[in-house]
Amino acid sequence: PYFEDNGHRSEGWTLEGGYPPDAPLDTYPHRALTAGAKAGLIFVMKAWSNDADYYCKGPVQGFRILLHNPAEVPSVGDRYLRAPLSQEIVASIQPKIMTTSKGLRSYSPDRRQCYFPSERYLAHFKVYTQRNCELECLTNYTLKKCGCVGLHMPRSESEKICGGGNKECMLEANKELRRYEIESSYKDTKQETCDCLPACTSIQYDAETSQALFEAEKVFRSYNDNLTEIAGSSLARVSIFFKDMQFTTSRRSELFGLVDFLANCGGLLGLFCGVSLLSLVEIIYYVTLRLWGNMKHSEKNSMTTDIEADADGKHVNFNSIGSAKFIHKD
Repeated sequence: PYFEDNGHRSEGWTLEGGYPPDAPLDTYPHRALTAGAKAGLIFVMKAWSNDADYYCKGPVQGFRILLHNPAEVPSVGDRYLRAPLSQEIVASIQPKIMTTSKGLRSYSPDRRQCYFPSERYLAHFKVYTQRNCELECLTNYTLKKCGCVGLHMPRSESEKICGGGNKECMLEANKELRRYEIESSYKDTKQETCDCLPACTSIQYDAETSQALFEAEKVFRSYNDNLTEIAGSSLARVSIFFKDMQFTTSRRSELFGLVDFLANCGGLLGLFCGVSLLSLVEIIYYVTLRLWGNMKHSEKNSMTTDIEADADGKHVNFNSIGSAKFIHKD
């Protein structure tokens, strides 16, 4: 079924900060109380046999499951897990969180290879993520080429939804956009590119899956339950839970900042040349104060030598030396 409005609203949750400190335990998005299958999410999906469409969907019938963070719009056409009919799927989830240090805000997005929330805004989404940006870029290109957008794409009230006759045009638009993206990457051009860098804070989920036969009909019969509810249908059960209580996050930061560079230079000089902070002070002293003192001392010695030379000739030039003692030599 398609739900236009699920009736739930996020209560202060953000991609960068998560839940606020005063958020209650029972909130939305729902919390996982602990790791393991007993604290996970378990649900059963039912597909009617009459709804099976082998012409459009091919020989593989079943369900698609997509794991995404609450800030992203799901796109099950690209990334999904397969849930076959009459099977139970068990998925243990390991989160992958990437954060970015505040010291990288002074760098351009091209250098740090990510966008902070205040640096990039989307027309159809409140929160910037790489997948939201890619979907919006594909929507704009499809609208430009075909004059309409797909049913799964974000749109405004004035934009048309593509019908079955536009299927080939939508597929061709997707291929052209991907081709332009690849060409611009090695030509270093910005023409017809989406420029969808990752968000500086991102959440992804790695899943380890296993499956087994789900014999729901035999279970109903063992309890003597009425089978009319599942007659003419196939069931699939899915169990999703976090694998561990803790997980390790990654952080994007400077490899070498200015302080790190100076510290490494000082360490190398101290190791190979015996240079220390006292050595630097001595160099400054000899270059400035000691040089200035030597120059002053040299000027004083030169003045004293001129006085003695004039005294030997019994003549003293008071105008040149100012106040001086007359020296008479017998």
